[in-house]
Amino acid sequence: MFISKYKKMKNLKNKVSAKLAFALIVVLSMATSCRKDMAGLNQDQKAVPRAMLAIDGNEASVLLPGMMTNIIAQTDWVYQLQQNLGQDVYGGYLMSPTPFIGNVNNLTYSLVDGWVNYMWDVPQGNILNTWLQWKLLGYDTKYPDLYGIALICKVWGASRAADAFGPIPYSKFGSSSNVPFDTVQEEYYAFFNDLDQAIALLTAAEDKDPNADQFRFKKVDKSGYGGDYAKWIKAANTLKLRLAVRISLIDPTKAKTEAEAAVSQKYGVLEASDVAFSMVPASANPLYTITNAWGDIRLGAPIGTILSGYNDPRLPLYANPATDPALGGQILGIRQGIKIDAKDTYEGFSTMKVSLTTPIKIMGVAESFFLRAEGVLRGWNMGGGTAQTFYENGIKASFAETGASGVDNYIVDATSTPAAYADPKNAANNAAPLSGITIKWNEADAFNTKLERIITQKWIAGFPEGCEAWAEFRRTGFPNLYPVVVNNSGGSIPAGGFIKRFPYTTSFTNASKAQVDAAVAKSFGGNDSPYINLWWETN
Repeated sequence: MFISKYKKMKNLKNKVSAKLAFALIVVLSMATSCRKDMAGLNQDQKAVPRAMLAIDGNEASVLLPGMMTNIIAQTDWVYQLQQNLGQDVYGGYLMSPTPFIGNVNNLTYSLVDGWVNYMWDVPQGNILNTWLQWKLLGYDTKYPDLYGIALICKVWGASRAADAFGPIPYSKFGSSSNVPFDTVQEEYYAFFNDLDQAIALLTAAEDKDPNADQFRFKKVDKSGYGGDYAKWIKAANTLKLRLAVRISLIDPTKAKTEAEAAVSQKYGVLEASDVAFSMVPASANPLYTITNAWGDIRLGAPIGTILSGYNDPRLPLYANPATDPALGGQILGIRQGIKIDAKDTYEGFSTMKVSLTTPIKIMGVAESFFLRAEGVLRGWNMGGGTAQTFYENGIKASFAETGASGVDNYIVDATSTPAAYADPKNAANNAAPLSGITIKWNEADAFNTKLERIITQKWIAGFPEGCEAWAEFRRTGFPNLYPVVVNNSGGSIPAGGFIKRFPYTTSFTNASKAQVDAAVAKSFGGNDSPYINLWWETN
């Protein structure tokens, strides 16, 4: 069985991506011993009696940690390539002061194949391959509750890759060595089906014995949920709601059906009494290393200017004052995609506040409220409550999550707006305020103004998880972001335009160029462009 093996990165300029197949090798003659050790949990199963492995589902539960911890990779340099030098920047949250490859890289729209590969390699090699192992070993029927967790991880990992590339192998994954790609619509429908199955399996297990999860799952749960199936169900329902909202502009009937089903399900979605869906780092949050040890990431200009304009109490909890004397101790981010000749020019700009033990955030509680606020705005039944109520509760949940104070004054602020951006190193990067949107809800406002208000606050609350931020910016156009100053795309992305997706990399084409070509022809008219809309992106 093929499982990817990552080698330690020494230089970002010379990273070599693993060549990963789209499916497992068909013959799985040694399935129980083929995976490498995962945080010490996996063993050579041939040396352990089968009866011992079956106790409390150990033979299956041992496969789960690697799936959970690769929704977002925990290895620092892998995370840097999977997300940090891409989505975290494109979503407006962060920016690097490092001029990798002479400043000709992802951040200036010259896409580096060896970096972008990991956006597919990580979920394909560590989540989809493991899910297939579940099926081939029959663990999906033998341990249905644990399989529910595996399905949630599968959807979470694959949906992030699908939102980056578009069509990927999903519904037929593992069916052959030459797997056809789903369209984005087909992927999303399959995501809903898998989540429905996972939610049903976990609900049945929880209803039968609320304590069963403590024996079968708690010992391997890498999230902050302590092995609690009910909390995982809520997270899955909230993910389902997120995906439903994503397709609301292109497939409103399906979106409404799935969203209302998620909210009305027995265990519902994340509420104020819950905690974020995140992963506890095994050794260190990768952003801690990238920020502090390597100095390769700093605050992005949009999050800095929007929050400073709002006098947002969360800003000093998100970022540290700049150390560069030219900035006078203010919190200031770097504008994305600018000319950088040397790392020390911008290295003294604001760092994000992150510790070794900071959980790796995948979805915050606040997002659940903002999703429901938009649902009400679109005429959906979100279980009671107005758009304003959900909007304000989302802000309150975000303040609670970050430990910020002053939320009551914040939500009634009807005058503060985002600030302008001034770069003390290069005035050519200066820019006017991104928006004039205020904080206080006004029911008399037009639909689009209300939507901008919801998405802006959802974006603030989502920091620093850039995959969702980038996806929502592409879907809605909110919040407004600064276009790159230096555009090295060679004309594939027009001046002033924003990247919309990643073209397929060698991880895809080396496995099956024919399937890549077929997917590009079917979904993109034969043009594998970074400036072409995904199915749900109608903005």
